[in-house]
Amino acid sequence: MDMSVLTDRNAAFTSSRFKKFLRNYNVKHLLTTAHHPQTNGKVERVNRSLVTRLKCKVNSTSTKVPWTKLLESVTNEYNLTPHSITKYPPAYLLLGTLPYDSPIGQNSYYEPVNEARNLAFQRTINYHNKNKIRYDARFVDKKFNPGDLVVYEEFHYPNARKLSPLFSGPYEIIKQCSEVTYEINKPNPLTKQATQIVHISKLRCFHSPDKLKLSHEE
Repeated sequence: MDMSVLTDRNAAFTSSRFKKFLRNYNVKHLLTTAHHPQTNGKVERVNRSLVTRLKCKVNSTSTKVPWTKLLESVTNEYNLTPHSITKYPPAYLLLGTLPYDSPIGQNSYYEPVNEARNLAFQRTINYHNKNKIRYDARFVDKKFNPGDLVVYEEFHYPNARKLSPLFSGPYEIIKQCSEVTYEINKPNPLTKQATQIVHISKLRCFHSPDKLKLSHEE
């Protein structure tokens, strides 16, 4: 069976050591597009839940406990808490049991694990379909061709200057890599490559200032 793993572009995942590890186990490595966490949305959503719990625990004690010492308990709490969409704890769906004794019997709480997994899967699909309807209602379809000029929406870190430009460019579309990704001639300072593969949501059509007219100039 073919195996693949999807990661972001952190140095830990793009290192030669990690690539060699994946090759040894015949695992295909897929990378998210830069500054587009939605590509790996499920992982990012879990991380956000864990960070929220960590904030509560770190700030709930007078003696500041390092978050690294709280991570295990926070993760256990997450795994044992029924999910708002599936209605089951992640630990139950994964293991088929919970690591504690229920006072009235575990089966009184949840269906048999195979049935629970099917229900959780269907509930997840239904939830995603509802989100898709809401997203499609405000989605504006756009498509670029090789040679088109675009501007790129920059990612600004919290400590970035307030007056930093929102977009950079213009850049030229080199090619379309997939339905939602394009290669543009924007240099990558980390990899030293002359181009980058970016998500379509980060691109806007470039309009030359020479061709723009203000309302009073018409």
